[in-house]
Amino acid sequence: MQTAPEAVPENPAKKEKKKKTVGQEILSWLGSLAIAFVCALLIRTFLFTLITVDGSSMQETLQTGDKLYVSVLSARIQGYERGDVVICHYPGRKDYIVKRLIGLPGDTVMVEHGQVYVNGEAVEEDYVTHHNSYNYAEITLGEGEYFVLGDNRAVSHDSHSADVGPVTKIVGKVRAIFWPLNRIGGVE
Repeated sequence: MQTAPEAVPENPAKKEKKKKTVGQEILSWLGSLAIAFVCALLIRTFLFTLITVDGSSMQETLQTGDKLYVSVLSARIQGYERGDVVICHYPGRKDYIVKRLIGLPGDTVMVEHGQVYVNGEAVEEDYVTHHNSYNYAEITLGEGEYFVLGDNRAVSHDSHSADVGPVTKIVGKVRAIFWPLNRIGGVE
């Protein structure tokens, strides 16, 4: 009596890979790009973003061309403090603006002959090297309102300007300059 030979299982390595059509390949690439885009958007929205300084309103602290690391997550967790350098949006504008946080919600802010007062006390501002002698009438900030000023008061367009006023949209805290190499370091 003869026995039938056993069936030999196919070697998976020898199986031919099905070739994708051009349409399937394009869809695969589009899917990968969409996933990368969503990941980048989530990182930028919830973790950190990178900004390039354009203008002289924060001199000497920041210079035109400085590339900044801005923490979004830690700012949301820890909140903001007076003196933080922040990235914000002015009312009705979508571009990023870098300024120093002077007044928090509930604070009363006033500027008299260039001297800033918060809650009736003069603010010591060692970071200001370009002064201006403007006045700004006393204002009490509402819920979610922040008062921001540039360190270069002589040229800064900021919360003291009639068309800006208090800001309500802060993106995050500037943590460090990462470019150019000779300026790498923390921002205070």
